[in-house]
Amino acid sequence: MKLIRSIENAKAHDEFKMTARRVLELGTIDGARSLGIEDRVGSLKPGKRADLIMISTQHPNMGVFTDPAHLVVEATQAANVDTVVVDGRMLKRNGKLTVMPVDQILADASASFDGIRKRANWR
Repeated sequence: MKLIRSIENAKAHDEFKMTARRVLELGTIDGARSLGIEDRVGSLKPGKRADLIMISTQHPNMGVFTDPAHLVVEATQAANVDTVVVDGRMLKRNGKLTVMPVDQILADASASFDGIRKRANWR
């Protein structure tokens, strides 16, 4: 979202052309709308899937808390994501993955990369 906002503002030669709130809309409800799934996702409403993230503001990069939309778009990094809920399932809590063992993910990624290198004849 930060990249999209930066590009749009650079094209307009105006660092305030696209607001953080607007880019959040693009990344949520407008993204769902463009995929034709806005009836299921993209906003928090009764009957829709509960997909959300909770961001911890207890890190140095989140130090000055002003506009929440601006903070999410401009300052938030992966390490700041405390909780992730997708379709009502808790996938991350207290900064830790809850449904996937990290060691297994890393082992699978390494094996996958080794397979790609082997098929590409890349040493």
